[in-house]
Amino acid sequence: MVAVDPFAQAQQLADPFAQALTMSHGAACGTGGATVANFFDGEKFFGGFGPTLFDFPDYWALRQRSSQLFTENLYARGLIRRLITNEINTGLTLQAEPNDELLEQLSEEEAEKWAENVESRFEIWAATPKLCDFEGQRTWAKLQEEARRESLIEGDILVVLHTDRRTGLPQVQLIRGGRVVTPLRRAPGETRTITHGVELDARGRTVAFHVRQDGLETIRIPAFGPKSGKRMAWLEYGADKRMDAVRGMPLLGIILQSLKELDRYRDSEQRAATINALLAMFIQKDKDLPGTRPMSGGAVRRAVVQGDADASGAVREFNIAAATPGVVFEELQTGETPQSFSTSRPNVNYGAFEAAVVQAIAWANEVPPEILMLAFSNNYSASKAAINEFKGYISRVRKDFGETFCQPVYVEWLVAEVGAFRIEAPGLLEARRSPLRYVEAGAWLRAVWAGPVKPSVDLGKDVRAYVEAIEANLISATRASEDLFGVRNARVLKRRTREIRAIQKMNKDLGLEPVAEIEPAPGRDGDGTQAIVDRVIEELTDYGEISRIVN
Repeated sequence: MVAVDPFAQAQQLADPFAQALTMSHGAACGTGGATVANFFDGEKFFGGFGPTLFDFPDYWALRQRSSQLFTENLYARGLIRRLITNEINTGLTLQAEPNDELLEQLSEEEAEKWAENVESRFEIWAATPKLCDFEGQRTWAKLQEEARRESLIEGDILVVLHTDRRTGLPQVQLIRGGRVVTPLRRAPGETRTITHGVELDARGRTVAFHVRQDGLETIRIPAFGPKSGKRMAWLEYGADKRMDAVRGMPLLGIILQSLKELDRYRDSEQRAATINALLAMFIQKDKDLPGTRPMSGGAVRRAVVQGDADASGAVREFNIAAATPGVVFEELQTGETPQSFSTSRPNVNYGAFEAAVVQAIAWANEVPPEILMLAFSNNYSASKAAINEFKGYISRVRKDFGETFCQPVYVEWLVAEVGAFRIEAPGLLEARRSPLRYVEAGAWLRAVWAGPVKPSVDLGKDVRAYVEAIEANLISATRASEDLFGVRNARVLKRRTREIRAIQKMNKDLGLEPVAEIEPAPGRDGDGTQAIVDRVIEELTDYGEISRIVN
């Protein structure tokens, strides 16, 4: 980091334009040019801000320290794991939404059926590690979790897409961001810029990544196929990235020192409390008389501890003993007084201090302290406000992660399925090759990546509010079903229809009254009914499942 030249302001005043401003202002004010132009730089008085520094991120040190804290620091691990649990949880799921308004050959009903077919096929691919993972070990949900976690810890992670020769479908490979480095040796005649392992062209676009192999050798991985233009690799960033930066900053980068010192403070106070508990009492002597050794005499176990040598070289010895509980010392020598060991540690203010630091850490990362510490001690309104605030953060992160990590994989998967004639999408392949047909390609590839819905604090109130909004035609039942339970209303209707028919058959066999079929309620969009909502609430209450309807 380099401080600004202290004569920078003087150099600015020496600029002809600045001098002209000063002279004209002085003449206008009648001060004879005595007024000096003030170049405001954020300081209210000279030296108030301090030196201005130019930061040059040391990505290697930041990654290593962030990884170290995640391994050994409970605050760092708690923050990262809390974010992963809320952001990814069991994985973002595909909701294909082809735009039937832009696709003339697709009706609304056909678009719904097409989406269900695509989602079902993608779900099978995502649940099979040998199909989706290049290493054949992780499901699509675990790949999301690992990509998000490593990008938060190290700042970014390299995602590489391979094509499975057996199926023609994409396979995802994850490479730690720390392995993306600038090669020590470059090919003769190579003129492209390589910054922190990222190769850029003349326009500043990413064209390749250089990955360290065993030893010091590196391999070059193109960002796009040289002939097909297919996307092959990209960096997934975990936290904020400045516009001109090519690498991501670890989430813990700005709080590394705070987390380290807070952990040291906690260990010190815990150690002090343990030592205080081990030292029960001692006998204080204020007169030079023979001691009675009351503690040794009433002990059940004795020991001698040797201390360090003093200036004369003599080694001091201390007699210690573990006393039986309830022992009463009698007939102490004159000048002997039992003294209890000080219990001033741990510091009584430690809890408040720790909470203040953790609150600042949570605030810096847009996480309510209640969520980070899992301590909902406030009233209902305060807890509800914290959860709603956190939902805004979760929605943004899921949208960004879905667009940057999940969507590129889905696009290559869908193109491969269409190319193999396993899914029908007329015109998609041709539109992908023609930039002028981007609207048609986008209409086929449109999708939303939804995550598990957090349990409602008061499900009954929320459901009734959504029902009133549906009745007032302010929202669709599909949106309400997704917001409350994270599933499509169409799927709920189909499953409920099958369940009701099964109940009807059972009642008929038992001679009981039949159950009415599901019919769309009048005055709504046909996506749901009050009866369905009531039945869902009853079932969720009976079985205690308030977070999500399992597909």
